[in-house]
Amino acid sequence: MRGGRPRLPPRVNSVTAPPFPLTGIDAALSDAARDRLLAAILAHAPTLVAIFDAANSRALYLNDFGRRWLTAEPTAKLHAFTLPDIFGVRSLDLLNNTILPHTQVLGGWRGACELRDVWGSETSVELAMLKRVVDGQPYYCVAATRLPTTAAIHAAYDRELLQALLETVHDQVYFKDRNSRFLRVSRSLAKKDGCAEPSALIGKTDFDRFTAEHAQPAFEMEQTIMRTGDSVLDVEEKEVWPDGRVSWVSTSKFPLRDSEGEIVGTFGISRNITEQKLAEAERREMEAQRHLAQRMESIGGLAAGIAHEINTPTQFVTDNVHFLRRSFAQLADLLKACDALRAAATASPELREQAAAVAKLREDVELDYLLTEIPQTLTQSLEGLQRVARIVGSLKEFSHPNNAHSSTADLNHVIETAVNVTRHEWKYVAEVVCELAPDLPTVPCVVDEFNQVMLNLIVNASHAIGDALKQCDDGSVRGKITIRTRREDDWVEVEVEDTGTGIPEAHRARIFEPFFTTKEVGRGTGQGLTIVHRVIVKRHHGTVNFDTEIGRGTVFKIRLPLAGETCLSAAPETNSAP
Repeated sequence: MRGGRPRLPPRVNSVTAPPFPLTGIDAALSDAARDRLLAAILAHAPTLVAIFDAANSRALYLNDFGRRWLTAEPTAKLHAFTLPDIFGVRSLDLLNNTILPHTQVLGGWRGACELRDVWGSETSVELAMLKRVVDGQPYYCVAATRLPTTAAIHAAYDRELLQALLETVHDQVYFKDRNSRFLRVSRSLAKKDGCAEPSALIGKTDFDRFTAEHAQPAFEMEQTIMRTGDSVLDVEEKEVWPDGRVSWVSTSKFPLRDSEGEIVGTFGISRNITEQKLAEAERREMEAQRHLAQRMESIGGLAAGIAHEINTPTQFVTDNVHFLRRSFAQLADLLKACDALRAAATASPELREQAAAVAKLREDVELDYLLTEIPQTLTQSLEGLQRVARIVGSLKEFSHPNNAHSSTADLNHVIETAVNVTRHEWKYVAEVVCELAPDLPTVPCVVDEFNQVMLNLIVNASHAIGDALKQCDDGSVRGKITIRTRREDDWVEVEVEDTGTGIPEAHRARIFEPFFTTKEVGRGTGQGLTIVHRVIVKRHHGTVNFDTEIGRGTVFKIRLPLAGETCLSAAPETNSAP
């Protein structure tokens, strides 16, 4: 309303008159013709025309011009709009305090105000609103046209250019007020959020879209920009969505200034770089895998050399112990003969003195003790040498490179080899019990890769038990690692169970992530379980999962298929862990 009382429309019969009376031609037209003519005029009028239910302010009619103004979707549901929805923020007080009271009491209002458009921006208009009652039902009839000022024309042109930009730009563009609420957003940003229209985000903040892990730092950054007036360029932001999804954007943010240069908010542009981040993580994982493979190759060569050097002296020491055992057996027989001769000589007076000397010598050297202990010592020495031979054999087998393509393998033998090789990791903290199915069929797999899987699982189990033992008062207590194999239909199952600390609930969803580790620096790289998942799931088309309980331990369960090609090529798998 401008200057004085509003200009009211002529009063008509509120029951029988149509909402928009066509004075002068009513009598010449039938009701049906009049309705068709009225509908055609309203539909093609170059102004916004709308009808609202006065009882609940819901939209009942919106002409073509109004639809283009308020929504980019021509088939949008009218009931989604209410009367306050079409007014700009700065005109809501005018609507509630002036327009509606005048319309309800005096029958209508006319004057200048601001309406919003599909993007949430506000436009100065000349608006007329009437209240009419038809068949006992009250309606609000609204008509509005943009103010034809030069500034408005230029502003409208600028808005059209901005709208074209926001409609088509691939990157996400947005404008925010001082409270970090959205004022305008591009369609790409609305699409990213799953919104049919950009206007659905108007008035919302990042706290309505993301978890606080991202929303809080973003809010603080924008407040800093408004406080300092400084822009930020190409900042990488990690977006954590309420459903757990994670995305990455490269964002540049700037202070938003009004026509007088005062900072009234922020605006920015974000580019989705999630694929690049995943590719980068994948590249780092492959780089780590390559370094690990090189280290394993070097260690394998070194282990093979050490095994050869140990094997040679072990062989001749073993031969010598065998010789000593055979020789001692002969000496024992000789001593028995001497005892018999001494017993016979005791009966002869002339040999009695020599027999006493032999008896004295036997007592001095504790011959009975030696006869008992020396054979036991030699037997234990042979057992120790056989254990060394087994370890050397396992070390040579583990370090020997096999074909990178799949072949049938005896998993029980592979597991026994891994247990021998990792003995230095578990022997002080746990005992290893192997419950291996004797009738287990051979399994198509890459032996070297499955060796690495078992090595990682056994070492992890040893570390978990070691951590658990640190929490025990009794230092003599040892843990237990149980390894089981069995066949289930067309699958072979392998379980590695430990009595360690268990996996905390907060870490369970991430244990297969590359570089994720809870171990102290120098004890783990965060690659062990990632390799397990990649080898079993990606390379062999199997499954790996786990059951865990805090304070009781963890059991990892591996399933490998008995049929089908399990490894397609020797090239490293490029898929990342989950």
